[in-house]
Amino acid sequence: MALNCGLSTIKYVLFVFNLLCSLCGIALVVIGGVSLAKIADLQDISDEHSIVAPSILFIVLGSVVFVIAFFGCCGAIRESYCMTSTYGFFLMVLIIAQIVVAALVFIYVGDAKAAFKKGFARLFDERDRPQNAELIDTIQANLECCGKSSSKDWGSNIPQSCCRPGTAPDCEVYSQGCQVRIGEFIDTAGDVLGWVSLGVAAVELVGLIAACCLANGIRNQARRSGY
Repeated sequence: MALNCGLSTIKYVLFVFNLLCSLCGIALVVIGGVSLAKIADLQDISDEHSIVAPSILFIVLGSVVFVIAFFGCCGAIRESYCMTSTYGFFLMVLIIAQIVVAALVFIYVGDAKAAFKKGFARLFDERDRPQNAELIDTIQANLECCGKSSSKDWGSNIPQSCCRPGTAPDCEVYSQGCQVRIGEFIDTAGDVLGWVSLGVAAVELVGLIAACCLANGIRNQARRSGY
């Protein structure tokens, strides 16, 4: 079935859009994977909140975006009303899901920050345990911090994980305490995850509108052609 000029334009715009959506899906997976790798060590600090949950959700959402975008490409190229309308429905559900995820991140980031700062304080107070000391070293090295509030919390026994790389044999100690750095890190991660989710949802909204227009045009033209 040959489409008129306007619908043909929408068809190819939707095809290109879905290629971009595929890249957005890959970007979500990459962002989720990178953030998961960076914050996985913090999960042992607190049992109240799952800090890795948003990253896992991003990986799942990114994979779903990629699959739905591929489905949309097929629907647009084949000029299929059924595939295009189904694509639009799933895209709408996905947009709602991403808005909900972003809202939850913004709502609970403050609670998560407080819980993990409190958890690190408890962990630091029990640093004589070997497993706690190892986790503290990992956090200090990765977040470039030292002690709860500052290196003074260690007294004269400052561990190597508090030293900036390449400053041996003299130790240039990180100036910030880990509670501050954990708070900053969770704030930054929350902002990135939340705003990226909303940004991708806004892009997908354009695709949803194009898909609805194309599906409606395909149906109307099929009726006029007697299909």
